[in-house]
Amino acid sequence: MPEHSASTFLAGAGTDTWTLWLNIMATGAAVALLLLLSVFTLALYLYRDREAPAALQFALANLCATVYIAGDLTSRIDAVTGDLDAVMTPYRVALSAVVMGLAALICMHRVLRRRHEPRWRLAAIYLAGALLASVLWVDHPALIIASNRPTIEGSQVFADYGAAGAPFFVLCMVAFSYTNWRMVRRARRTGGTLAWWLTVIGFVLVFLTGVHDALREMGVELLPLSALTPGFVAFQVAALAAMVIHYSRTLSERTETDHQLRHLADKATRDPLSGLFNRAFLESHLDGLGPHARGGLLFIDLDHFKVVNDRFGHTRGDALLRAVAQRIDHTMRDGDIACRWGGDEFVVFLADANPDAADSIARRLLEAFESIPAGDNEDLRIGASMGFAELTDDDWRRTLRRADQALYQAKDRGRGVVAIAS
Repeated sequence: MPEHSASTFLAGAGTDTWTLWLNIMATGAAVALLLLLSVFTLALYLYRDREAPAALQFALANLCATVYIAGDLTSRIDAVTGDLDAVMTPYRVALSAVVMGLAALICMHRVLRRRHEPRWRLAAIYLAGALLASVLWVDHPALIIASNRPTIEGSQVFADYGAAGAPFFVLCMVAFSYTNWRMVRRARRTGGTLAWWLTVIGFVLVFLTGVHDALREMGVELLPLSALTPGFVAFQVAALAAMVIHYSRTLSERTETDHQLRHLADKATRDPLSGLFNRAFLESHLDGLGPHARGGLLFIDLDHFKVVNDRFGHTRGDALLRAVAQRIDHTMRDGDIACRWGGDEFVVFLADANPDAADSIARRLLEAFESIPAGDNEDLRIGASMGFAELTDDDWRRTLRRADQALYQAKDRGRGVVAIAS
């Protein structure tokens, strides 16, 4: 065959030309799909997804598919350019990738069947595949490849197979048929979900195109071109779609789980009536501040709350507590923590607040409380007395006692005022 450039060949027409163009595009698509699959596999491991080990085997199978596509393309380009001495090296790489890809699929099936498949068994499968692939690099009439003299037909390359060539392809077809059948059965047991059926479709396409090319290598030509390369690309597309669906479902499940955990955490740390933090949460937070914490505690007690309960009922009293809690929550700054201490009492941790800042916050709260109607009579408004103590004690409990004493001083002054502990 006369030597000429690949660009001259690609500028021509005919089955060989568009077949080579198809392989070039398939190689680019395979590399892009492999990168995407690798990203999704890494994401599954980062999220500690239980399907991550199977996804890893899937990614390795796709890596082998990409190597096959690239090797097949390189051997075709060498054939087109007349570089016959270099044709067989990428050709052997492509066949070796088929063997190792089959090993990866077998490992994936075993991992799916048994989540904690021993690593030594998976390593043994890959080792067996590597040993079989190594035979492809030895030329002997009794082995798979008899010599380094391929037959070139346009851009098509056919190796000079030895006596073990036909058994080799039969073995690959049987192994892949068995794995494919088991994967189809697993898809049916999982209820035929979209992700699994996409995977099965990919397997079937690779199987059919693989059988076609294996028969073609043995001299039985059904189509005038190699079909395994587009079959592998279709397999990668289906694999990527399946992984995207699974990953999106995993994220959705994790979001729902996080929402449930936050809901449970809120139930454990929130007062169900007011929506503020509960007493246990504030105590735990203050315990964790240590002796050098800055800020203070504002103790709030509603004035004449019992009168509201007695006159209008507990339903109105509960609504009043929720309204007060809402005003407190809207008045707090970032870093402040408000809790319902019990009954009609509230305690607020004012972070980094000195007496002047606490007095300003307390007055804003008193103004906010004035807009809350205590009952049907619009002239009856809720009031509160407040006491503030700065965190200067070794124990916040002593500070809280000082804030409580300041609160009673505020009540003695006529209620509706704030007192600062000395």
